[in-house]
Amino acid sequence: MEKEKAFMCGRREQILRRYQELEEKLPLVFAQVSRKLEACDEDTALACKYLYGTMPYSDMGNYPFETFLDYGAHGVRLWKTNPDVQALPEDIFLNYVLYHRVNEEEIVPCRSLFYDKVRERIQGMHGKEAALEVNYWCVEEATYNCTDDRTLSALAVYRRGTGRCGEESTFSVNVLRSAGIPARQVYAPKWSHCDDNHAWVEVWCDGTWYFTGACEPVPILNKGWFTNAASRAMMVHSRWFDNVPSGGEVIGNEGMVTMLNELKRYARVKEITVKVENSAGEPVQGANVALEVLNYSEYAPVAQAVTDVNGCVTLTTGYGSLHIQVYSEAGNGIWGTASGEDKEESLVVSEAYMDTRTQDECVVCLKNQPPSHEWKAVDMIAPVDTPVNTAAPTEEQNETGKRRLALAAEKRKKKTENWTNPERDNFLKAEGSPAGENRADLRRELMQVLTEKDQTDCIREVLEEHLKYALPYEEESEHDIFVSYVLNPRVDDEILRKYREAVLTAFTQEEQNDFRRNPRAIWEAVDKRIQSCPECERSSVITTPEGCLKTGMGSQLSKEILFVAAARTLGIPARLNPSDRSMEYMENNEFVPVLGEAEKNCRLILRDRDHTVWKYFQNWSIARLTQGNYVSMKLGDRSWENNSLTLMVEAGRYRIITSNRLPNGNVFANQYEFCVEPGEEKEVELVLRQADLNDMLENIAIPQFCLHTESGRPVNASELTEDGKHILMFLEESKEPTEHILNEMMEQEQAFAACASRIIFVIRSKEALNDPTLSKALALFPDVQIYYDDFTDNINMLGRRMYVDHEKLPLIIVTDGALNGIYATSGYNVGTGDMLLRIM
Repeated sequence: MEKEKAFMCGRREQILRRYQELEEKLPLVFAQVSRKLEACDEDTALACKYLYGTMPYSDMGNYPFETFLDYGAHGVRLWKTNPDVQALPEDIFLNYVLYHRVNEEEIVPCRSLFYDKVRERIQGMHGKEAALEVNYWCVEEATYNCTDDRTLSALAVYRRGTGRCGEESTFSVNVLRSAGIPARQVYAPKWSHCDDNHAWVEVWCDGTWYFTGACEPVPILNKGWFTNAASRAMMVHSRWFDNVPSGGEVIGNEGMVTMLNELKRYARVKEITVKVENSAGEPVQGANVALEVLNYSEYAPVAQAVTDVNGCVTLTTGYGSLHIQVYSEAGNGIWGTASGEDKEESLVVSEAYMDTRTQDECVVCLKNQPPSHEWKAVDMIAPVDTPVNTAAPTEEQNETGKRRLALAAEKRKKKTENWTNPERDNFLKAEGSPAGENRADLRRELMQVLTEKDQTDCIREVLEEHLKYALPYEEESEHDIFVSYVLNPRVDDEILRKYREAVLTAFTQEEQNDFRRNPRAIWEAVDKRIQSCPECERSSVITTPEGCLKTGMGSQLSKEILFVAAARTLGIPARLNPSDRSMEYMENNEFVPVLGEAEKNCRLILRDRDHTVWKYFQNWSIARLTQGNYVSMKLGDRSWENNSLTLMVEAGRYRIITSNRLPNGNVFANQYEFCVEPGEEKEVELVLRQADLNDMLENIAIPQFCLHTESGRPVNASELTEDGKHILMFLEESKEPTEHILNEMMEQEQAFAACASRIIFVIRSKEALNDPTLSKALALFPDVQIYYDDFTDNINMLGRRMYVDHEKLPLIIVTDGALNGIYATSGYNVGTGDMLLRIM
């Protein structure tokens, strides 16, 4: 008889050793944990010790032991009852089945619930078949909805039925892991060809990784709407939380998390080297290197690494442009800081640009230079569309998939159409609250300062605590200030939890009185009491104020949030500045910085030269050099007036980027670096680069699709577009964007009449022809061809394929030859008519 396999025998000693190290390092945290582990069976205790040994410190502070016990116990249950799970390599099981964290989401027990929902559905299924079926269950429960940056728990996504792609993938990965299917989230941190990013799911089957869209099932794996987009990425990430080597290509660390490069599964790739030298040509070891793409008009890192003994960083990437930012401590042949930088940092910063289409190596000379105070033109080239995953479902599979998705949408609608968060509703009703706290007015106002997402996963008990402890200070501030900056429990993107009683318990009455007299003393106490250990954290996972006080640990941002939380607890209006996240409290009816170096005593006046419509994080941004990296300010709520924008800023070194994203995905950018001295007033005139027509066009192969004649006869698009240039317009009659383009065409009647026979109007039905504007346009352009479509699959496919928003109509595509897309736009953009005429 075969001897029963021991649970995690290969990693047992390493797991136990790591847990013992943490017990000795954090005795206050682990005293209670270890007592509770003694009540667990041996395998469950080992699973929980693995989780504790690999989690960021923030998780230890934010969640009770019982949260991790749920994940540990379920993982052991799967291992003992599912032969497929027991056959997995140990590291695959530990990291991608047992592990509780997917990315930066809130952790809430959910695995047993999800398993109970899907287990009968996948009974008898294995590997790919089971993974596909789980994803069809996921789309019945949740779909995409654009929301703010805070990542919901998997359980919250399930309950509300919506989430952005990072939340959909967090939900899907948890469901897959609950069923014993190894899964992870992967993502393009920033696209190179458009201003966005995307996350999806990979599953481990048959000894390798396959991908699929989260809550976006197709009948086969290694297929999704993003397949072509991913082939244009410069980097695709996954995360490894374990403290043993992963075996993958490491492209940097984010605290205790290892970032792995998965790009070769999605795109044509090459190996590149960045070499950092000092002024004498000697290699610089230990320099920090960030490889960045231009996205949302700012340089965004897609990989971060440290140079080796030869001054080199070597990694795999795509064929396009990278901005390379390098910084290191002064010394070893590297000269000190340039004028305008923070003298205390003594960091040396340099940059370079690399076009990996033609370059295999980039040498960066690390030396500080003063900013040029001149505009510098930069071309950022996006990789071309070269998908490496070309498998496609059969027509029969596609039809079956469409029917399943339609049924899923109906089921999901029934679940979500009347759903509200009962915790929110009960808080507003105030049933059972003490008489003095039954304030319907304040309850409504508190809810109004929370985001839509907060309202869907807030907890009544938490809100009650904040209301109770804020009420005594209601009369000390103007009402709007009190609601927004004293009563409001939300500071940044932290988990909403109780903290006010914990703050009052943590500090003596004497300390509290001192804090009220001198709010800056709160930060001195926080900074002294709470230690930061960046290598044991993930910077984007915030330790709650109560978690910081409980563990004595927290990241710099977590500590700053604790400052605001403590100040509000004591009735002092406080916030993190919305532009740069610096700590502020209210004094004499205005917010003042906690730290002297954060004082905004410089006036920066930005002016428009060419009557450009400036939209922040669309065609411009501004960033300040901080600890070797440029950190963008948040100015989305600021408006230009009389062609200028005035900002009060800190002294320092700044970089402004203006960008013109072209239809082919490339960016024509300008950047301007400058310094502002304390108390100085400075003016900068923004300049946006323009592009020639040839720079804007592309060549994208469009898959075959059908339109229909008035009689219902199908016509292949290849037939309609085979001879020269054509314009396809998917029109939404009577809606303003479609009205705009039709009016533009009629205003230039003669020019459009000359090419009318090559224009194809696509509408939903004959009734659309009764629309006054459309009928008027057709009377002026009788040669325009008319075809019909239901505006479902074709719109989705064409928008995705041409890299425009498929949810905005009209969708306009210019082809040159059969199914060769050279230009596309969606919605209405000023000048679309002129652009079409230029192309034709």
